[in-house]
Amino acid sequence: MKRSLFTGAAIVALAVGLSACGGGGNNDVAVTQPPSAKFEDQFGASFGMAFRADPNTEARDIASGDIIAPNLTAEPVTLQGS
Repeated sequence: MKRSLFTGAAIVALAVGLSACGGGGNNDVAVTQPPSAKFEDQFGASFGMAFRADPNTEARDIASGDIIAPNLTAEPVTLQGS
């Protein structure tokens, strides 16, 4: 009696253990990286928005935070197409 009870408990424990592992189904999880900041956005608060604007839009006034002051101690930035 104890042996059959032990065998049944072992089979149930094995079945629960295997079902917790996934059982071989499609368990792929797509991990997406957050989008990186656009190159022109690093030059000021509204510079990127003005840079991407349609060429035929009205010109806009420059605000104080649109263009940042150059930092002469920063690493040089390579321009695309150079």
